[in-house]
Amino acid sequence: MAAFKQMMGEVSRARERDEFTDFVLSCGAERFPVHKVIVCSQSKVLHAACRKPFREAASGEYEIAEQSPAMVRRMVDYFYTGDYKDRSESIPQDRSKEKPKCSDGERLTALCIHARMFALADMYQVDHLQSLAATKYGKALEEQPNTEELLNSISDVYQLTPASVRALRDKAVVAFRVQLGRTRWFHQPSFFADPEPSAKESGGAIDTLRAAYDEVATESPEFLKDLLSSYIRNPLLGQCGNCYCRPGQLQPLEALQLKCLTCSKGGARLLY
Repeated sequence: MAAFKQMMGEVSRARERDEFTDFVLSCGAERFPVHKVIVCSQSKVLHAACRKPFREAASGEYEIAEQSPAMVRRMVDYFYTGDYKDRSESIPQDRSKEKPKCSDGERLTALCIHARMFALADMYQVDHLQSLAATKYGKALEEQPNTEELLNSISDVYQLTPASVRALRDKAVVAFRVQLGRTRWFHQPSFFADPEPSAKESGGAIDTLRAAYDEVATESPEFLKDLLSSYIRNPLLGQCGNCYCRPGQLQPLEALQLKCLTCSKGGARLLY
């Protein structure tokens, strides 16, 4: 394994020096020289483009127009290293002073990066990258990001992948249910009922959170549908102490005796 990692490191450095590269991925003004055998062996879409009589096979260049160069760079890094950077370089270290939002530039939260990498992997059929991005998105949710960061990632989760791809959607729905139980502003009647906050509430975090929620409700109504369906299917979520249910993982509960619907034992701890 160590020898293989060393070999891939040498291949990656050869790519950085543009040595023996025979294919180019272009995005906007940026070009990424790569080795065809490396990228085509991992992406079914790129494999087909190089094998079949498409113009990319003849020109030796494949244009990725629907993504930012930063995301394409991460995908190329994955092709050669099996991983990608979780955060944007421009995100400030003191997150209490400035909260980054999803955008087309590099000011992306970890959740947005993983959501977009998942969508990019789905588009180019890079199966292992898709699994990695889903795992990273789930771990980022376990770190309990603030509610605004979660809401900002939901648009990417729902708009960049088809409805049949559920890996991130299900994680986002459960995570938002957890945030609903923890965030006090959601329990204020005026948050949902009054579009104009009172003078006392005006400005600050509640307005930012309300704007993020309104944006998700407008742009991704499928998320609200999934959220409602989640409450209908499993009105209660909590943690079960039975080792079979993996302690710490949320499980659907039954109100009577707080019975865990996974293992059918009572005495679970109600959370959300």
